[in-house]
Amino acid sequence: MWFDADGPRERCVISHAHSDHIAEHHTIVATPETARLFRHRRGQAEVEPLRYGERRDFGHYALTMYPAGHCLGSAQVLVESGGERLVYTGDVKLRPNVAAEAAVVVPCDTLVMESTFGDPAYRFPPDVATYDRLYAACDRALSDDRVPVVLAYALGKSQEALELLLRRGYRVSLHGSVWNISEIYRECGVKFSGEYERYDREHLKGRVLIAPPGCRKQPMIRNIERRYTVMLTGWAVSRSAPYMYRGADLLLPLSDHADFDDLVRLARESGAQRIITMHGAKKFAAHLRDLGLNAEHLAQHPSQQKGTKGAAKASTVVEQMLFD
Repeated sequence: MWFDADGPRERCVISHAHSDHIAEHHTIVATPETARLFRHRRGQAEVEPLRYGERRDFGHYALTMYPAGHCLGSAQVLVESGGERLVYTGDVKLRPNVAAEAAVVVPCDTLVMESTFGDPAYRFPPDVATYDRLYAACDRALSDDRVPVVLAYALGKSQEALELLLRRGYRVSLHGSVWNISEIYRECGVKFSGEYERYDREHLKGRVLIAPPGCRKQPMIRNIERRYTVMLTGWAVSRSAPYMYRGADLLLPLSDHADFDDLVRLARESGAQRIITMHGAKKFAAHLRDLGLNAEHLAQHPSQQKGTKGAAKASTVVEQMLFD
């Protein structure tokens, strides 16, 4: 058994369906929503669906999935083995996400957690302040006969932006990739607060367009002569953000990841006696140690190593590395 392996595996646990966490596996263990998104992005695979809160035995260990708040179907994975509890967070967001299940903090002995924003510089303002800035930007653009173009990842953040805009009463058009995934959200039971349309270049007047960040330099966006681009990213709080996202008119710190303070809260409230950080700032583990927590940083988790040399099944990882 593997966790979010970046190469094809016979069987792999998938925490969520973002491209950096999936590969063409033969069999996946995932929430039904993640499995549906996986098939859309990677094609067919054998699926062992595991709903939130459902405990299932896999020989030497048992798995239970809990919401991670990152995107539809995203899950933290509780591994129970030999009386010990380990939680693998995958990507996690503790703040409310209007288009995903609310995350929970799962008590455990060992916590393997992401640390994308594990630097004190990455503290996000209150969400309501970010929402108000988004609405104000869209209002200004529309009143000036410009097209507000909101740039956000096709899976997760786009649907969060879509729901926020629909709640406010905006008419919204979606890039094809965003539209496809939003339709899957609907298939999975998500009820958006209004209707939306697929992108049509002849029908953008008076509408907000949501598109992936990679489109900002493509003709689809560049050919909109009167546009105002808003980039949604947690990296907006970085001093280098204006250079990273050159060409965007406004950067807003709306993220699908926990910020620094929420990462600290997650580590503390889990009650973990051992914390392993990954996928981010190495110094976050040092900060946790300064707070009296037993933490270390793992540059590359064994479940993500390419190839099989030196790699281990998840049960071996649990028994030999995490529960020793």
